[in-house]
Amino acid sequence: MWELDITFVLINRYASMLGADGVLWGTKLDAVTRHGAAQLLLWSAFYYQLPALLPHMTGGELSFSGISGAVTAAILVWAVLIPVAGRLVDHGHGVVMMRLGGALGVALLVLMTVVPYASVPLVIVALGVPMAATLYDPCFAILLRTTGLDASRAITTVTLVAGLATLLSFPLVMLIAAAWPWQGVVLVFAAIAALGVASIPGQANAQTSVLSAPASPEKPPHRTRFDVALIAVPFGLAMFTHAALLFLLPLALLKVSSDNSWALYLPAILGPAQIAGRLLWRRLAPRSQPKSAANAMFALLLLPPLILLVAQSHWMGVLLALLVQGGLYGIHTVLRPLVAASVLPLSSLGQTLGSIATIGLLMMAAAPALGGVMMQNLGYQGLIASLLAVNLTALGFAVFGQFESHGRARWTQS
Repeated sequence: MWELDITFVLINRYASMLGADGVLWGTKLDAVTRHGAAQLLLWSAFYYQLPALLPHMTGGELSFSGISGAVTAAILVWAVLIPVAGRLVDHGHGVVMMRLGGALGVALLVLMTVVPYASVPLVIVALGVPMAATLYDPCFAILLRTTGLDASRAITTVTLVAGLATLLSFPLVMLIAAAWPWQGVVLVFAAIAALGVASIPGQANAQTSVLSAPASPEKPPHRTRFDVALIAVPFGLAMFTHAALLFLLPLALLKVSSDNSWALYLPAILGPAQIAGRLLWRRLAPRSQPKSAANAMFALLLLPPLILLVAQSHWMGVLLALLVQGGLYGIHTVLRPLVAASVLPLSSLGQTLGSIATIGLLMMAAAPALGGVMMQNLGYQGLIASLLAVNLTALGFAVFGQFESHGRARWTQS
């Protein structure tokens, strides 16, 4: 088991470098660091493995359209179930749900390697259940309700560690697939998922949060639903734009000119850019309020499409646009739960975070198809101009949407 010890030491050292208060595996890992390690491993196994593995799975018995359609369906299952997962967190069952959901995901990955080829897409669709039970939003809800650390700091630390998932998944898939068939790759990632489940801290590792202000009266249900919509729509629109750029920008640039082959590689910068954005947020967070920071973020998200409109055939301009996009999207992931926590009732925060995530996931799932229609009918300029209009709409919702704050955006150590 020494390999696992080294893995946790490296994760803990990385998190400690970023400001987490973890200590080495073998004594006790800080709960936030363990959540970060779990998210890194579970995102790699349940989500990023799929696009990385797609070229190695398709071409024989399995079709590209069948597998990619199954991935889209899995995201839709994720979107539908995530409010249910949030409700379980609100009732104090979050850790048990994450562990059982993760164990189900491990079983599904193993099952994927032994079922007939015709059943593989069905197993992939079922992976939407462990996605909903384990990835990000249930973890954020648990941290917001239980961690004794400042919520912004805790969530940022988790996303910084989990942000390495693309750097783990894609090279590892390529390395293993060079020696083994795709079933062997899936079994390795099943083992990674099992390690992720083992990393999820129990309730005993979590401290009880102490609010810096007394709890406010609960809002009327209609007001809460209205606030959920005002948060979900702008953050969801930003997810739509990001997914459209990730899936369609390389193809759109190649349609402009066949000489733009560099466009196939530049989106790889989005992952490191997200980590850089979260590191920047760590410095800004002590001086920022979530709502004001979100308004600034939505305004700055106008820059990437504006740059792309001007620099469609210049790789340095496209690289700059993707660096800005990735950095801001990294901040987006952290701000979404923080804005919700500063506005919505704490007693139902898990469910409302799930509802907000549902809107975003539905928009993310729709982006490749709708963006493809825009690109086919309007060309590159029309696609990017349409995405600029989407971001302008998000900014409008963010700036003009008025929230009734509960005045309790700070968590302090107990």
